[in-house]
Amino acid sequence: MTKSIYIRNLREQDLPAIVDVEDRTLGVSRPDYWKKRIELSESIRPHWTSLVAEVDNRVVGFVFGRAGEFEFGLPGTVAWIEIIGVHPAYRHLGVAGKLIEDFISSADDHGVETIFTLVAKSNPDMEQFFTKLGFTKGEMLHFQKEVRTDFPS
Repeated sequence: MTKSIYIRNLREQDLPAIVDVEDRTLGVSRPDYWKKRIELSESIRPHWTSLVAEVDNRVVGFVFGRAGEFEFGLPGTVAWIEIIGVHPAYRHLGVAGKLIEDFISSADDHGVETIFTLVAKSNPDMEQFFTKLGFTKGEMLHFQKEVRTDFPS
């Protein structure tokens, strides 16, 4: 039996669930980080760019994004998918796909012309996930500089 996935805008009350998803996924608990992230989302980002997925009235996934105009010299309005998380017990049930589909639909409704995200080369599963949803490798180049290489142990 397939359970219904309900997507809605993120709310401050979702903090414990988001912390739990990250803790179960990565083994880290960062409530202060997520509290600030949610406050930022609530204050300056369009509500449609931060969504949660519920199954049986339980938050089981989330996506954080943003939108802007002429970012990085790109013409028009663009959106970015920054973070996506799904509770391990709800993976491979369509939760992440539904979150991204709703994000795309909302972006289209708000005049966004292109959606970007970054995927680590070491994560072929995420590359395959976004490819399946119609994303392609873009023309932008990713540059980075290690600022600090002598990390204390």
